[in-house]
Amino acid sequence: MSAPIMADEKIYTVKEVAEKLRVAPITVRRMIAAGELRAFTVRDEYRIRQSALDAVMRDKEDKGE
Repeated sequence: MSAPIMADEKIYTVKEVAEKLRVAPITVRRMIAAGELRAFTVRDEYRIRQSALDAVMRDKEDKGE
């Protein structure tokens, strides 16, 4: 089941998420491929919802990474 869609939820590109996490864009793509970060595609380009980014950041904090 997919996450509920919030009409005003921010949506990011891979590059924007990479900048926020201070990693390379390829790292974000690998996280998506590994299932660590939820994303959807628009014309073959990944998009990441704010809620998915928040979930990854919470998970990393909980693990102390």
